[in-house]
Amino acid sequence: MPGESGLPKLALRAEGGGTLVEAEIDLLPGAPDALRWRLKNVELDLARWSGALAAQWPALAGVILGGRVLVSGEGEWREGQLSGRVKLEWRNGTVHDAAQGWSLDGIAFQGAFIVDSAGPCLESEGPFGLTVGNVTSTRFGARNVVVRASLNERWQVAVTAAHVEVAGGEVAIDPCTLSLWPPNVDVNLRISGVGLQDVVALVPAGLADARGRIDGAVRVSWSQAGGFQIGAGGLALNAGEPAIVRLAESPGFLTKRVPERFALLPDWMGPLARWFAPENPAYAELREIELGHTDLQVKALIVRLTPAGDDQGRSALVQMIARPTKSDSTVARVTFEVAVAGPLDAVLHFGLNQDVSVQMR
Repeated sequence: MPGESGLPKLALRAEGGGTLVEAEIDLLPGAPDALRWRLKNVELDLARWSGALAAQWPALAGVILGGRVLVSGEGEWREGQLSGRVKLEWRNGTVHDAAQGWSLDGIAFQGAFIVDSAGPCLESEGPFGLTVGNVTSTRFGARNVVVRASLNERWQVAVTAAHVEVAGGEVAIDPCTLSLWPPNVDVNLRISGVGLQDVVALVPAGLADARGRIDGAVRVSWSQAGGFQIGAGGLALNAGEPAIVRLAESPGFLTKRVPERFALLPDWMGPLARWFAPENPAYAELREIELGHTDLQVKALIVRLTPAGDDQGRSALVQMIARPTKSDSTVARVTFEVAVAGPLDAVLHFGLNQDVSVQMR
């Protein structure tokens, strides 16, 4: 069959093994070492391709891909160099890793790319879009991930918009540029109305339960050399709804700071001193708090992250002021303060061994 050039055109069609390819090749007049190619329709069933992709890229071992990838485009092959434009689309995508307990569902991707093997090798033709319906893991969940970005010839991704719904709130990324090779991430996260219950799920000690919402911003980064790093930022309570927390069980955390009885007479008076030592009415309530049996209403919660150190050399400061939810409680206020001088990893491993003050009625 003659092509647009009047020279023979080769039409290809192959189907099987989760793959469909429909393509055409035109010879170019006066150019024996050149041809024009056209991908009319390429469809890949990723579930059938997961094993082959894992064999090519070991990082995908154990990862199961799903959905259909559609490819179309056209260009030239001239003097051993490939050039052209390709449209790429991923529909109904899924990524599951059962061993590590996480999955992405409802993935959709669409973008157009310029291909040139002579260099630059690959860049996007305008912005591309990525959405993910649901993100699940053993520790947290998210939904409605939206990313809009573009790829330049230096393998840098310019993100113009990115946000995700987490625990009834939203986390958004300020516009930024990320490097794919070498991989490097440095972004500023803006947090709005995120539920405290999901924050507690990420903290291995300190709080057993929490309700309420937080706002704030924090910088995070990741690289192969440095790993995950927390940068400067701060968090505070969202005023939209009350915040309630319950401590993880820690006997003695509060009661070791107050007497069980008030000593009105000196010890040398023996039994008489014990008879005139009334019970501290707050002791039993403080014990219920430290054992995680009492809810606390949070009046203030402030988190400040200063990796370079503040004027007192602290890389992080967490302050919380709370009181029991019972209206007749003899404990008016409990104040917690956690100061970290060193790596911010300590904030994520907050334990009940920090400064505490108790105010009684």
